[in-house]
This record gives sequence, structure tokens and C-alpha cells, in this order.
Amino acid sequence: MPNFLGKRLYPTLLCLIVITVALLHTRAVHAQSTKDILWGPTIVADDPPSYKDQGLDARKFNAGTFGDDYPRAVRLTDSTWLLVFTTYVPGDSGYLLNRKGGNVLVVLQSKDRCQTWKKLSTIADPGRDMDNGEMLQLPNGDVLLAARSVRWQESYRLPVYRSSDFGLTWKRISEIDANEGKPGALGNPDKGVYEPHFYQINPTVLAVMYSTEKHVTESPSFSQTVAEKISTDGGRTWGNEIWVASGDAADRPGMPVWTRMKDGRYIVVYEVGGPKNYPIYRKFSEDGIHWDSGLGTPVQIQKGAPFVVGLSDGTLILTSNNHRVSISEDFGKTWRAVSDAFPGGMDEALFSSIYQTDPEHMALMTGRARPKGGRLIAIRLGALYVER
Repeated sequence: MPNFLGKRLYPTLLCLIVITVALLHTRAVHAQSTKDILWGPTIVADDPPSYKDQGLDARKFNAGTFGDDYPRAVRLTDSTWLLVFTTYVPGDSGYLLNRKGGNVLVVLQSKDRCQTWKKLSTIADPGRDMDNGEMLQLPNGDVLLAARSVRWQESYRLPVYRSSDFGLTWKRISEIDANEGKPGALGNPDKGVYEPHFYQINPTVLAVMYSTEKHVTESPSFSQTVAEKISTDGGRTWGNEIWVASGDAADRPGMPVWTRMKDGRYIVVYEVGGPKNYPIYRKFSEDGIHWDSGLGTPVQIQKGAPFVVGLSDGTLILTSNNHRVSISEDFGKTWRAVSDAFPGGMDEALFSSIYQTDPEHMALMTGRARPKGGRLIAIRLGALYVER
């Protein structure tokens, strides 16, 4: 009986051993496999000509060589892409030298997955600098665009515009936040509001995060904090300020970007200026509304003006002003560097953003340095792959 059973069981045991070894080998291969991004050629979405200006603008820039900067995009439900960035109308020298001058926002349109672009519309607030454009499509199909509109050290506003014709025309519908004063009264230190970033939490709850310096004169004082507000009427009105991130008095958490992860939680990333010199921090939230107090947790690799996107497979992609690109496969706990889209010096690619274009591809958009001065809007499409 024992010998008979041994003869009967031997092939089965051998088969189990082979299967087990194969599974262990497969797991080892997967453990050694790492994701990376293969980047395609550079696409120039916009590169305006330089011109002779009359002098420095309010931020001590030459408008004539400013070019473009701060690209942000949205994919509409019909797969059309809109891209917004800040620039100058050719010939303008800024509102200090032109009463109706200042930065404007330009909206481009692409119908071939970010390959080619055409100008669709311009948004101006005469006599003010427009920047920090940010877009989102509402569940009803309307497109919202938020921005920063300022007269430096005297007037800071975060207006919201709505388009019901997919970006062709815009109507101003609200202000997320604002701070108004006499010329020079809101400086030394500055007391502005900046850098809005939308997220649609559910069909009836729209949220926006932004940076605010309005608490610098309070006690205790905060040089800058990350704030959030909620709208339940499609951006026409906004609720009370929610504190998202704050540190010591001199810390300056700002430039928040956030997304919902595949596990249902939310992650927000932001820079921390001031004495910490712009490392990137992050926080998590179960519902996108309630956040732990304090400054959050540092993120390695990146520095200044971060942007994060969650891919459909759960991978998080993060980039920042040091032009590095990193990924997280554990919902933001740890990060690993991958191939840069725009390698080079620290000023090579600034105020970048990154978006998923389809299940296997993404688009990284940036303000890229140009030899003639200023920046142009450049894009590189990337494919996420497993490197073995």
C-alpha cells in the first residue's frame, strides 16, 4: 500500500513542485520589474514672437520676451482637449505702462489627443495680470475656468469664468476669494490669493484649493496657507474657507494640486516656500474635505510647483519645477524617480502639469525655456511601461 500510494502521488507532487517554482519565479520577475515612462518628441503648442516693449512690467519682467507660461488643460467628454496659459497681447508692456494692459489667458483646442493645437479664445481683465489658469468640465457639460487676477500689492482676486460653448466664449460668474486695498497696502508682506485648482468631488459638490496669504496679519500669523472652498451650485457661490495645510509662521505651503486615488482617498501635493526652500509635501483625506492639521509629510525627489495625476491603474505620477518625474505605486507613501520629460537645468521646464490621455499614455505640459528669452508651451506624450 505505501509503495502504491507513492507511485500514485509522485506525479502529482512533482506537478505541484513545478507549479510552485514557476509561481515563485514569476513573483521574483515581477518584483524585479519596474515601471518607467517612454517620452515622445516635443510638441510646441504655442511660441509667440518677441517684440520691443516699453520697459519692465509690474513683476520686473520684459513683456516683449515673456512668451507663455503656466499651462493647464482639461479633456472634455467628447475627447476634445482645452489648454490655457498666460501670456501678453503682442505689443503690450504691462498695466504699469498701459492702463488697460497686463497678462491675459489664452485657450487652445486640440482634437487629436494633444498633437496639434489651435487658438480658441482669450480672457483678459484689463489693467490686471491674469495667471494660474485652471479648468474643469462640470457634469452638465459647461466648462469652468478659474485664475488669478491681480494688481500687485493692492488687489488680488480669484475669478471664475464659465463657458457653455466648450471654451469659445466665457462669462465671469463668481470669485473664489479676494483681497482689496489701496495701492501698496497689501505688500510687505504680500497678502494675496493665488493658484486655484478644481476637483469635482461628486456630481453636486465642486471643490477648489488655492494659496492664501490673508492670514499673515492675524495672531497667530501664517505667511501662507493652503485653503479649500466648496460650491454646490456649479461655481456660482463658494462656502467658507477650509484649512488644508499650514506650518510655522514663516512657512509658505502653496501651489496645491490634488486628485482622487484609485483606493477612493484624496491626495494633495504642494510646495513649502519660505525657510524650507520649496520641498514638496503631501496629505491624504478620506472625503476631500476634511484634512489633518499641520504641514503634512515631505515627498522626496521633487522641488517647487508640484503637479500630481492618478492614472486609471492606480499609479500616481508627480512632477515639479526641478523637471523631475516620479511615480508611486503605493498610493503616495513612497516615490521613485523615472525618466524626465524635459531634462536639463533647474529653469528648463517650469509650472508643469500632467494628464492621462488614454489608459496607457499621458501628456506632460510645461513652460519651457527658449533661447530668445522667456518661455514657450511645450508638450511631450509619454507611455508607461514595465521595464524588466
